[in-house]
Amino acid sequence: MGALNPLLVVVVGVVYGVVKYLAEQAALAAFPWCDHPTRCFSYADELAASLSRDVDPCDNLFEHVCGNWERSHPLQPSGQFSLLQGRVSVLLFDALERPPAASLRPAAVRRSVLAYQACRAVHDQQRDDMKVLYDVFKKFNLEWPSLTLPSDFDAMDFLLGLPLDYGLATPFVLTLHPYLKTDKRYSLTLEVGAFQQNATFEERVVATCLPAVAPSARRSTILQAAERVQRTSVEWVSVLIALFAGSRPSRNYSTVESLANGTLPLANLTDWLRTINRHLPQDRSIDKEENVLTFSNTSTLLREMLRLTKPSKYVDLALFGGWYLVLQVYAGASYPLIECFHPAPTVIRAAYGCQELVNEAAPYALSRLLADELRLSEAVTATEKIWMAVRTSTQRNFANLKWMDSATAAGAAEHVGSLLSVVSLPAHLRSDEALEAYHDYLPQFAQPFLASLLDAWRRRSEKYKRLLRPNESVVVRREDNALNMVEVNAYYVPVNHLMAITSAILAPPFLTMGVPEAANYGAIGKVLGHELTHSFDPKLSNTTRTGDEITWWSRHSYESFAKKFDCVLGQLEKLTNSKLHAAAAVSETFADTAGTEKAHLAYETLPQQPALLGYTQEQLFFIASCFEFCGPNAYAHRSPPGVYPALALRCNLPAANQERFGAAFRCPSGAPLNPAQRCTFH
Repeated sequence: MGALNPLLVVVVGVVYGVVKYLAEQAALAAFPWCDHPTRCFSYADELAASLSRDVDPCDNLFEHVCGNWERSHPLQPSGQFSLLQGRVSVLLFDALERPPAASLRPAAVRRSVLAYQACRAVHDQQRDDMKVLYDVFKKFNLEWPSLTLPSDFDAMDFLLGLPLDYGLATPFVLTLHPYLKTDKRYSLTLEVGAFQQNATFEERVVATCLPAVAPSARRSTILQAAERVQRTSVEWVSVLIALFAGSRPSRNYSTVESLANGTLPLANLTDWLRTINRHLPQDRSIDKEENVLTFSNTSTLLREMLRLTKPSKYVDLALFGGWYLVLQVYAGASYPLIECFHPAPTVIRAAYGCQELVNEAAPYALSRLLADELRLSEAVTATEKIWMAVRTSTQRNFANLKWMDSATAAGAAEHVGSLLSVVSLPAHLRSDEALEAYHDYLPQFAQPFLASLLDAWRRRSEKYKRLLRPNESVVVRREDNALNMVEVNAYYVPVNHLMAITSAILAPPFLTMGVPEAANYGAIGKVLGHELTHSFDPKLSNTTRTGDEITWWSRHSYESFAKKFDCVLGQLEKLTNSKLHAAAAVSETFADTAGTEKAHLAYETLPQQPALLGYTQEQLFFIASCFEFCGPNAYAHRSPPGVYPALALRCNLPAANQERFGAAFRCPSGAPLNPAQRCTFH
């Protein structure tokens, strides 16, 4: 690849050049510009430039903290999150585009860089290697695209067998993950691939772009295939909406027999067992009692896909599923398709697509690369220290809650104690040797890149298939799941009972080294409290870490909790004048509110320290908890309703629900953020 691709850097970084220029021209005061996510960020200067001190925080904390943020950051569409994501992306692409030094360790990180560069070569060399995917199709008796299918085409084998071997979505994804009930082996997981009904499924786009990867197909075949792909995608979306609209689907264990019953009469138990066991080693075959971790209604979805496409003798299934698979890999397989889908400069879409593919193949290697570029060792230690304070303070608080009886408090404390935290990397993968062993399935990437990528996914699948039975020499950990750690994000994984704090978010303004601890307890502490709170959300998690139903709630305590949860819902309805949005966003608002409480409990353990910019230590805690949500369009919520409340509400509502906020800023009684009635949990 040579040196860092200058076009890629220009395209990714141009927004920052524009922003810098506009800020210099528009800002009344000098603004401290910094492109690197961590090394030259001045928290005090950035915060000072954002503040609007003429706004009383008791009236509107968001405007007080973020009133001038847009003046310093024009053209930022989504605020602090997107600003940091852009900076992190530039840094990560810089590392990926550089020729890796021979000394780069561990070898898995070096192979991930070489994988990215091999993927990018598809664009730079204008390659078309989609034949590699078509050869996989042939293993499932599928010539693609085709308006007819051979008599031995097996719809179930295509839908479930192909992902079991390669991890690709058909759109169903049957793969293997740690078995949460014992943590001693792997088990099957059945999910549905992420799907957005965008232009790539429209008839005109398919008809225009399909010839790029099927040049020998007749025009009549292309046109019919395009129409059928669009029709099937529309029907598929209708089924998804009917089954999942207005709710977050929950995961839990089912049996193969139960799943098979859900697909009758189109697929029975024999079909399921034959399909799955065909792709497992003989000594790892399963029976009808095998547990499968899956989302509710997944078997109904599979039945509906079979029902929708059976009248075409499953030709529509093959056309739609084939196109679905093509879209997952095209960035690393077909320059003609990249060019067809995206306007110039296509290099940026190719780069992002290749990063996504490498992240899927080697997530923790990529996270290690980013962590090393960001020099995160101190940040990881600081975050884990804050997490320990949040966890311990929360556990102690349960025993003091008047609305929670002692048995429930003990169960809640144990629930918190059993939560697994992954900060940047799983703890057991922080040594070079462990990270290398984890990624032992990665090949030496060469051209065609797609062949190497599919080989990596196949080898990973074969590795985990062997672990369908316990192996005393292998330690199975639930955090061995592939987690995306290069996006500015933090998230809770229900059933796994796992909280992930990504490498990308361990940077200002979420975590800043060298500032008073109160700022970090307010910023990353609130993030940690938010994710911990998700583990108590009745809409997201009603199971233990083994997938069993939670039993430690007493009836009285749960009724009290439900009233508090409904209190937050009522606040949202009143503030947004939308019951629909409130119902969609109540889970995140609950996590913001109770999460801020948890972070403040941890903050209370800090000794008195100097603060910043004339604020007291406690005021700085609340200022920092809001600063991370600065951004434009702060009072708008998405339509159709999204799961997140407006940015201003993410600052103001948790503050208004904290009595200590009113005390910290000496707010008069009855001020907007010092109300008489609050929704509190701790």
